[in-house]
Amino acid sequence: MKPSRTPLLPLLLALALSTAAHAAPDPRFNIQVFRPSGAPQDLVMVTQSRPLSHLSVAAGPYFSYSINPLSLVPKDGDLGSISLVGNRLQLDVMATVGLFDWAEVGVDLPLVLLQGGQNLEVIGTEGPVESFALGDLRLTGKVAIPGFRRSAEGHGWGAALTLNVSFPTGVQEAFAGDGELTWAPGLVLDYRFKSGILLAFNGGFWKRPDIIFSGTQLGDMAPFGLGTEVPLLRGSGITALGMVNGAFGLKKAPGQERQIPAELLIGLRWYSSLGVTFTFGGGLGCGCSLASPNLSFFTSIIWVPAKTREWEAIERFKEPPPPPPPPVDPDNDGVIGERDRCPNLFGPVENAGCPDTDADSDGVVDRIDKCPDVPQGKRGRDGCPLARTSGNKIVILEQVNFATDQDVILSESYPVLEEVARVMEENPKMDRILIEGHTDSRASDQYNLELSKRRAASVKRFLIESGVAAERVCSQGFGRSMPVADNATEEGMALNRRVEFTIQPPSDGPRPPCPDDVEAASKKKGGKKPAPTKPAAPPAKKP
Repeated sequence: MKPSRTPLLPLLLALALSTAAHAAPDPRFNIQVFRPSGAPQDLVMVTQSRPLSHLSVAAGPYFSYSINPLSLVPKDGDLGSISLVGNRLQLDVMATVGLFDWAEVGVDLPLVLLQGGQNLEVIGTEGPVESFALGDLRLTGKVAIPGFRRSAEGHGWGAALTLNVSFPTGVQEAFAGDGELTWAPGLVLDYRFKSGILLAFNGGFWKRPDIIFSGTQLGDMAPFGLGTEVPLLRGSGITALGMVNGAFGLKKAPGQERQIPAELLIGLRWYSSLGVTFTFGGGLGCGCSLASPNLSFFTSIIWVPAKTREWEAIERFKEPPPPPPPPVDPDNDGVIGERDRCPNLFGPVENAGCPDTDADSDGVVDRIDKCPDVPQGKRGRDGCPLARTSGNKIVILEQVNFATDQDVILSESYPVLEEVARVMEENPKMDRILIEGHTDSRASDQYNLELSKRRAASVKRFLIESGVAAERVCSQGFGRSMPVADNATEEGMALNRRVEFTIQPPSDGPRPPCPDDVEAASKKKGGKKPAPTKPAAPPAKKP
């Protein structure tokens, strides 16, 4: 006979049912997959790494009920499945004690309270399975691995070594015992987050007797488990549990499918303040082994005496994690930690916690002052005056505006030109400036050249009337020959219609005549017009 792959975990019969009753009885084994852990914070079938607190005791019952843990299905024919063990109600009486906060030992006495099934004649025994039976007494142990011992309320990695030893006290004929001593060393590795969520992994080796049951070889196994606990109402001690646990068969007969009894279980838990932990839930078997039930249900009541160290540890776990300490801000400016470049001086967030400075004392702080070394003055903005020197230029903040197609300066540009006059007055070493007129590309070259000359001359007259000595200013028009922007757009043409002020280098001898004076003299004499005098450093074209 072979194990079935159906959801009922059946065994396939190799012989006809009519002759099976006369066969020798098969050796029997413990079909109970449900082997819980007795510590209050263990995840039912999956152990967590933290041992019980020193000399603390936990004790209580685990009830489990499974449906169809062992059924047979005829290999051929129209007969239905035969439930050798159709249902089982089992009680595990458990007790655990902690030692030195590093280890714990426990005992599990399993009792089959009620089980039933159909006639066992197909495996060589007349009548149903025994309804009440004692199981294999199991001793458990856990030792935390140094460096991975975590407190109940702590977070981070944890690890421990475990050992389970089962003694042959169970009734093997009732599928409640293995008939000899079995043992299972294991490893626990888990991680608890600050939120209280726990993830735990169990793995190990399970030494079991080698038997053949209805043609299926059973023996040593590798148990495994993966579980999680998620706080739902942590302050009230209510959490949700989920786990997958089972064992991987290490031995199998040729052509036989490998035995992997496994279950998926979910549940709810309540850590009450009375020291009693209530857990209940259920799950499904995978249908891939002799010992996986279709359905299973469980409930437990684990008691920890009040006011013990373990009771206090669980109460600490129920408390939400404390809020993080307030950030250190010695100057109380709201800029915290490494972001505060001046931790002991009050300063705005915009200045990285450092006090604002004003190098030119114009009332505009340096972090927003576009001209931090030049006072803004009464008419400036963004920390810059309307006119200031920069290199070989007098830079103005606003364009000089003229009436359309005329050389008449609009009154809105008077303040800008007055500021240019002020700059020249404050800089007597500025020997001479060249006022340059430029236009956009609309109209002809000749028209734009003449317009730019007239506009530059208008600005020159304005400066002279504002108190600038006539010999310190010259004017020249360049028309559309020196654009700084693309004339294909309105924005570009607006930038090209401009007046610039270029500072002329000082002359060792007598000042050379201004370009407009040379041109006027040439026209008066009727001679050939000389080439225009270009500024010492023409303005660079903008891309």
